[in-house]
Amino acid sequence: MRRFGTYLFSRTLSAFLGVMLTLAGIAWVTQALRRFDLVTAKGQAIAVYLGLTMLSMPRVLGVVAPFALVVALVLVLQRLQAESGTVAITAAGVSQRRLALPFIAAALTVSVFIAALAFWLNPGASRSVYDMMQTVRADIVANVIQPGRFTQVDTGLTFHIRNRDGDGSLLDLFILDDRNPEFSYTYSAKRGRVAEVAGRSMIVMEQGTIERKTKDSGANTFVTFGSYAFDLSQFAAKSGNANYGLSERTLGELFSLRKTDDDPEIAPEIMNRLAEPIYPLAQTLAVFLFLGFPTSNRRGQTLPVTMAIIVGSLVRVLGFAVMGVSKGSPEISFMAVAAPTLLTVVFAIMIIVGVHPVVSTGFLDNLIDRLRRAIIGRREAAR
Repeated sequence: MRRFGTYLFSRTLSAFLGVMLTLAGIAWVTQALRRFDLVTAKGQAIAVYLGLTMLSMPRVLGVVAPFALVVALVLVLQRLQAESGTVAITAAGVSQRRLALPFIAAALTVSVFIAALAFWLNPGASRSVYDMMQTVRADIVANVIQPGRFTQVDTGLTFHIRNRDGDGSLLDLFILDDRNPEFSYTYSAKRGRVAEVAGRSMIVMEQGTIERKTKDSGANTFVTFGSYAFDLSQFAAKSGNANYGLSERTLGELFSLRKTDDDPEIAPEIMNRLAEPIYPLAQTLAVFLFLGFPTSNRRGQTLPVTMAIIVGSLVRVLGFAVMGVSKGSPEISFMAVAAPTLLTVVFAIMIIVGVHPVVSTGFLDNLIDRLRRAIIGRREAAR
């Protein structure tokens, strides 16, 4: 049984890697297409583009890995059922508890992988994306803005120039800054140049105006200037001084931040991170409940496989729902860890006791028959 258990363990992990890489590849393509404007509209090098898209992979892997595990378990257990392997193993005196051990070991391996993603790799990659995007935005302003085109550097911040002078100066510069919730600012100048002032990157504008508009009342205030400096260093991330969000901080940093910051979203973020490695074990036990017990091939595997996929996936979807409910509510943030832990305990007890949730094939036949009659009835009514 030890060799066979090793075989099941390796088969499960191999299937998991194959499914996860396939799903991650599809997700990577969508991420790459979303950021393609870095090359087309913002003129960044292909290396920057590929770097940003690759840095999004830890987050993608953290999302697809639990679902890839469900598919891998279904593939291995369904094949074991089709070859009557489960029946033979049970007939040899092997209990379901012992049969589940290789799959539990595979789930724990996936849990370690997901924990590494959630605790360290994903925050580190998100932080690198933040730093790169800040650098990209500053570079867009300094070098990449195309004459005659409106370029959105950040949400609510748009730049436009008529042309570039031979010395690199920006001619007829226009800046719309709509990031402030109360005021919008419009800067216009005949000439501007990028300069380093006291270690900070600035656009020094000459002979222009600043219009401040109150969003509620629409009142305008105009200021004429001979020289004005617009700070670009706000886009360039500084080491140790970047305004990182909670998702860009490691688990250790979140615990340290909780001691000095009363932000109500810190505790839910910590609990959600701690909960992520628990879900693979709960999903594994859920799938095993439907496909890990010996059944006759004459009963068919369609319904058990379907239920295993649905229930196994719903376990993780429940986690996303709990995450949404507990966000910003520290008093109920413990639910993020309690929910998957409770499911894991319940599924484990059911396997130990020998409870096999058999769903009658008559239910599926009845459902298909009702759908067929409903479709036929609509066609006859349309005539």
